[in-house]
Amino acid sequence: MFGERCRRDALGALAKQEWAGVYECTKSWVGWGGGAWLPDAWILYAASALLKGEPRGAVNSLDLGLRVWIVGPQDRRALVWLRGMVIWRRLNDPKTALLDLDVQAPAWLAPDPADLVARCAEAAARSRKRVPSVKPRPALSTPDWAYASVAPAVGRRQDGDIPSVWEQVEPLFNQDPPAPSSLRGEGA
Repeated sequence: MFGERCRRDALGALAKQEWAGVYECTKSWVGWGGGAWLPDAWILYAASALLKGEPRGAVNSLDLGLRVWIVGPQDRRALVWLRGMVIWRRLNDPKTALLDLDVQAPAWLAPDPADLVARCAEAAARSRKRVPSVKPRPALSTPDWAYASVAPAVGRRQDGDIPSVWEQVEPLFNQDPPAPSSLRGEGA
């Protein structure tokens, strides 16, 4: 099946740390392989941006999935939580991240979400950042054209299931933010 081949090839590129390969294979999966309707594809898109060193691009990828394609409430919460983690850990904007970390994260995504939220809140209290790094998360608004523009969903995935790509992409999303001293170039 074409979609499965795209997913497998994207994961192969991910294993080699090749952001462009992840991006291109995921793009094919979304457009022609039924991936648009799966959180897996949007997580892989975000992973390609993180590999490239573009965290705003990762947020934009997650936003596209949230805005148009992902309808399941548990899958949406997972993408929102990941969005918050990227904003906090990669854009160093804990205040804005807290707006996304207000959702109940799936257990597979954050075994101890209260601890992470508390750590983010502590970082937000210390943060001097005043302007949000990104716009607020989008609401779902799937236009009619979307249904005819990509392949239909495939497979038997249920809302809230662990994405098939999670084990491979998890390290990109769960890196701790740099310590404040390393941001200023201090310390050993």
